Amino acid sequence: MQITIRPVATYAEYQACEQLQQLVWGDEFVVPLNLLVTVQRNGGLVLGAFAGDELVGFVFGFLARTADGRLKHASHMAAVRPDLRDARIGERLKRAQREFALAQDLELMTWTYDPLLARNAHLNIHKLGAICRTYLRNVYGPEPELVDGTLPSDRFQVEWWLVQSPVARPSAEQVAAAPLINPSLDALPVIAGELVARLRIPLDFSAVQQRDPSAAQAWRYHFRACAEAAFAAGYVVVDFGRADHQHGQYTLVRPTS
Repeated sequence: MQITIRPVATYAEYQACEQLQQLVWGDEFVVPLNLLVTVQRNGGLVLGAFAGDELVGFVFGFLARTADGRLKHASHMAAVRPDLRDARIGERLKRAQREFALAQDLELMTWTYDPLLARNAHLNIHKLGAICRTYLRNVYGPEPELVDGTLPSDRFQVEWWLVQSPVARPSAEQVAAAPLINPSLDALPVIAGELVARLRIPLDFSAVQQRDPSAAQAWRYHFRACAEAAFAAGYVVVDFGRADHQHGQYTLVRPTS
């Protein structure tokens, strides 16, 4: 399939962005056409992936600032038609978004994602090379947490340094020898102080949610405790890969300077 990446331009294409959001996430969090148009016309970006004239994916982001005042590109949303998620469209959209940000003389892009979703971790951390040292609790609700058993919407906020990452990945040998922060779902986080550590997640968290909601809830709070403890100790997530047939694993490093 021939895929073209270009800015969304016409009324019908913006409507298609709304429809794709509804297909992927339902009606609750749709960014409306009028906001997408306004952002596109004022220094932000709405970039589409097109198969012929059909929109099959898009990203949406805008100019923002870090807490210390640095300008950055905040990538708010990325969606790909579900049947095309293995066609590398999401990766192509993010790399085109990177070129847009670099053309604005920006060096940093940030966004958030659910850290228990291995597919997203593989793209964001392993393939694109983003890093993470910020865990955000319950970004989109519900409030209070666990209303009717709904999981809190915890997120990793990733940093994609567009020129050069400030933290290098360790060698495969270092990763293989690194201790697990979470050797057991029932255990407290193990922060031993080594320069490299590993943090596991289920390979298919969506299946866990469908099969056993109580186990999904346990994973959410277990992973929250482990990630927050690791970040407080100075660790940074720098890679992601498969641990075994049931688990993926984040690689974390503790920079020495």
